[in-house]
Amino acid sequence: MPIQTVRRPLSAVATAALLALGTAPVSAQGLTPQQVMNLRYVTAVLPSPDGARLACVVRGERGPDEPPGPGRSEAFVMPADGGARIAVPGTSGLAWRPDGALVTWVARRDGDPAPQLYGMPPDGGAEQRLTSSALGIGSYAWRPDGTAIAFTRLDPLPSARAQDVERGFRQIVVDEDEQPISLWLLDLATGTERRLTQGGTVQSFRWSPDGERLAIGLSPHNTVDDSYMFVRLWQVVPSTGALTRLVDNPGKLGTFRWSPDGRRLAYVSAADRRDPHDGMLYVVDRESGAVTPLTEGLLGMVEDVHWLDDRHLDALVAVGVDTFLRTFSLDDVARVGPDRTVGISAPVYRAAPAGTAIEPLGATGRYAIAASAPDCPPEAFVERPDGSWRRLTDSNPWLADVRLGQQEVVRFRARDGLPIEGLLLHPVGPASSERRPLVIVAHGGPESHYSNGWLTRYSEPGQVLAGRGYRVWYPNYRGSTGYGVAFAKADHGDPMGREFEDHLDAIASFDARGIVDPERVGIIGGSYGGYTAAWAATRHSEHFAAAVSFVPFVDIRTKWLTSDIPYEFYHVHYEELWPHEQTGFLADRSPLTWAPQCRTPLLLCGGTSDPRVHPSQPFMLYRAVKFATDTPVRYVQYPGEGHGNATDVYRYDYMLRALRWLEHYLGERDSRRRPLPPADLEHPAWR
Repeated sequence: MPIQTVRRPLSAVATAALLALGTAPVSAQGLTPQQVMNLRYVTAVLPSPDGARLACVVRGERGPDEPPGPGRSEAFVMPADGGARIAVPGTSGLAWRPDGALVTWVARRDGDPAPQLYGMPPDGGAEQRLTSSALGIGSYAWRPDGTAIAFTRLDPLPSARAQDVERGFRQIVVDEDEQPISLWLLDLATGTERRLTQGGTVQSFRWSPDGERLAIGLSPHNTVDDSYMFVRLWQVVPSTGALTRLVDNPGKLGTFRWSPDGRRLAYVSAADRRDPHDGMLYVVDRESGAVTPLTEGLLGMVEDVHWLDDRHLDALVAVGVDTFLRTFSLDDVARVGPDRTVGISAPVYRAAPAGTAIEPLGATGRYAIAASAPDCPPEAFVERPDGSWRRLTDSNPWLADVRLGQQEVVRFRARDGLPIEGLLLHPVGPASSERRPLVIVAHGGPESHYSNGWLTRYSEPGQVLAGRGYRVWYPNYRGSTGYGVAFAKADHGDPMGREFEDHLDAIASFDARGIVDPERVGIIGGSYGGYTAAWAATRHSEHFAAAVSFVPFVDIRTKWLTSDIPYEFYHVHYEELWPHEQTGFLADRSPLTWAPQCRTPLLLCGGTSDPRVHPSQPFMLYRAVKFATDTPVRYVQYPGEGHGNATDVYRYDYMLRALRWLEHYLGERDSRRRPLPPADLEHPAWR
């Protein structure tokens, strides 16, 4: 299918319907909700082995003329210097065969007993099925000589249980019903398969350059909690089956890559078990097991890493809202730089677009990246020889006709002196110091951060609000990543303590500048950001005139006991104390406790199948506020959705409801007592 962008402008009838809902822009400027749904994003950029071509994956939502469902991806190959595109009929596991003669992916076509490996020449042609595996292929990686692939497969159920399932016995035994994921080797010439691991779950893996061994991220169990907290680095030698641990990394594990000579492995990991992010860079010697830290004291986080040679590495580093490439040298590990970081090699920082993964352009020493900018969602970029970056794709050409709000990097000091940084979207139109209503967009995690790139999506509709005259604040409050380990841990044992004061201090800072109306401040967020919004509406209700809380937890004690990540909670966020050891403290930091003092109109939304935050969480706060107060409150459930909406119609519905709620209660001062807006929405683009 050819790659194309379809613009779906709102009809006059649709625009009139939005006006009737109170969700239309103040002016014709700015991004509309339907345009947010039309956005397309480059999600992966994979250079060919010689760096001459790029394979790209583009993702977008379904259109109003399609049945409801999750978004769809398309793939294509293009020259690395730009040019004509060749469509690729598969996107799952997109990769290059080591000789560059094929682009490959995993798919299940008619007649396949299970997903198989397919490929096609990058210049075009019919797809070719490369495997005939009876039980199928999961994630995979080519051996460097191209003769075999390593791949993962879900272990089959025991035969007796499989028979019971066929007969309708589909009960779930909590914490015990798991199927491990094992690593296998497939010889492509003979079609023979051989298991490489037995027991545990392989979360990730990578071939050594000589094809003699694989580094694997292995966890004891196939659970979300294990994938967060208990993945450790091992190696397996396919020729002998020997499985040995490379390093006992202390906590969360990120990416890892072999040095060209295969003697060392660079890996990104948490600094310790209680570090909330995998953002520090280490190198382990394969034979001795000696570990060399390269980023002690780094006031940032490492997103990705690649070896330049056996002694030097390039890392993609987030430093606050900015993104850089940075070179590290094993020859410099004894020298400590002015920022207390070891292993620095000049040049220290080279600006890069806002992305999280880099891929080498062959042997050029340059990179390709899927990244965004303040005025464009993620696209394919390539590095020029002079270190600047060239954008190769334009997945949303219609955006050139949309006026966007200016995006400003803002820094201020919190009341205790800690520097806080974030991104402020200004209203669309001429620059103005006029006081405007403010909406805070609190990110989840809290171990994540906003970068100075594209910020708008269905759950964080910043540019839509900017087009309607609002200022929109995307804060990297304490607890965020990108500012070092200490900053990321600054909320530990103090949820909604000083981290929430950062939000109040931001309001005060903007008020002092004279650019916001402190009587018309709203807040929106999902997950931990939803917890933040719920806390704002209850414990600090006097500061907020409207709140939208998406997939929030509202009672920490019961959230902990009903979530799929209890060990991540225990080790990372709550000082290694269980709920029964701090019941009073956790109750005090839970919005549910403060529900009777809620005076902020509160919209709660979430899915009915959320494994991270049980649907009972927002339900409890809804009922508590409804029964204890006369404050406007509403709870909207999305059938079958998990921790965030995947279905296009539910994404659109949530965005419209959030926008309408904020405008209904922030449009004028003293609007907190306004009656609830209608429960039903018009969805004009889906009619």
